[in-house]
Amino acid sequence: MQFKHHTRRSSSRTNARDLAAGIFLTATAIVGLFLNREYTLGSAAQMGPGYMPMLVFSLLGFLGIIIIIGALRNAPDPLGRWAWRELVLILGAMASFGVLLEEVGLALSVATVVVVSSLADRSQTIKGIVVLTVSLVAICWLIFIYGLGLNVSFLPPALMEG
Repeated sequence: MQFKHHTRRSSSRTNARDLAAGIFLTATAIVGLFLNREYTLGSAAQMGPGYMPMLVFSLLGFLGIIIIIGALRNAPDPLGRWAWRELVLILGAMASFGVLLEEVGLALSVATVVVVSSLADRSQTIKGIVVLTVSLVAICWLIFIYGLGLNVSFLPPALMEG
């Protein structure tokens, strides 16, 4: 005698995590494009102040839409609890960069971002944080100060005046 096992299939094939991420990215892109509309775009040859944000927000929106489409086709994955501590630390790290850049220079701003955001990962070690901080500060100097010649102070402006 054979027994048939009936497996209960979910009526929803939506991956809630990916759907939430896709909606968040798409909404962020829409808000960014809306706020960027007042800036001159220019062209690829002569970029205006709104060109790069428009490009980044458009790519972000495209990525969000791709993630939403994938979420509607993937297996169900419920939305878990939000990692509020990690979210606040990472957003705080990014905000601190913008606030500190002109006051303390690129090196200390990048170091602050790395240290604060690394607190979001409980598995980080002090050695790992130091190596990552030194590496990213060096890479930022190489790309932005040396390579692109940006007019941003690398060290705190107070040290440079003396």
